[in-house]
Amino acid sequence: MAVGDGTGTLVYTRAILSSQKLTDQSGQALSDEAIRNLTSLKDDLKEGQLQITPVVDNNFAVIANFENRNQQQDINFSSIGWYARVDTTNAGKTVQGEEKLIAITPTTQDHEVLAAGSPDHQSTQVISAQLNMTISNAAHIDMTVNEIGYVTRAELNEWQSKVQGTIDTELKQGTSKLTIMLNGKDATKADSDGTFNLPTYDSATIDQMVAGAGKGAGINTVQGVAPDSTGNVNLSSVFYVKADVDRTINDLRQTITSLQSANSAKDQQFKDLNNQITGLNNQQGVSTRQYNDLLNRVIFLEQNSVIGKRFAASQEAEAEAWENQHPNYLAMIEK
Repeated sequence: MAVGDGTGTLVYTRAILSSQKLTDQSGQALSDEAIRNLTSLKDDLKEGQLQITPVVDNNFAVIANFENRNQQQDINFSSIGWYARVDTTNAGKTVQGEEKLIAITPTTQDHEVLAAGSPDHQSTQVISAQLNMTISNAAHIDMTVNEIGYVTRAELNEWQSKVQGTIDTELKQGTSKLTIMLNGKDATKADSDGTFNLPTYDSATIDQMVAGAGKGAGINTVQGVAPDSTGNVNLSSVFYVKADVDRTINDLRQTITSLQSANSAKDQQFKDLNNQITGLNNQQGVSTRQYNDLLNRVIFLEQNSVIGKRFAASQEAEAEAWENQHPNYLAMIEK
């Protein structure tokens, strides 16, 4: 569509969704010539909201946004039709030209869907399409404006560039004020690139810093305990001293020995009774009453005596399980 000699104004009037496919009756794609000969589309399913980006080097874009607010059903469309007219001026009055189909944008698939809106009539989906245009130096552009609820891509790009520039500036200014202090002195500031050039230490220097931890260098605490003025850390409140551990182990051993001595007599009684029972079983003519009497004595002793057993420190779970087998079992764990 041409604007003659700069005397007319190109007015973009509307963009519509259509179910028309750019194919012939046999399903073959229409030729470029056939498409250029189209003057209208077979249906108008929905009209979009138009916006125009700023003209840069005689190039600009027309953007159509199709939202689903107050849309009761899905819309299946296969093309977008772009309409415009040329208005002229006669005796100081504007004369509107005839609206014409100036471009058709086919969908990339057989068809696409603009889904129905939400039950509360709010918009939940927007489909945007863009038509890139080039004009002559003498042409004028205008657009039929309807309800605007969107931001143009040009405005969005400008806003993003502005925000990014602001963020970069603030980060640079903020970084220039930061300092890092090592070894309790010599604060280091970032250079113009925002990089901190920090000192490095060899192993000897690190050992010296660790050794002098009590003087405020390197390490401040060990297991939550601060070092004294000589750099030493007293961990007696955190860990047991070996001598204390040995003493505790000896005390446990003595307790175990005492329990073993107390139970030795009962162990001997168990052995004697078991021997008697074995002998009685091997002798003929032993009465059932004697056998039951001896058996009851054994049961009585088993139920009323305490049996101790030693376990290594690594067998704590096994010791607990053995002790739980009988109320008179006593497990002793060596540590």
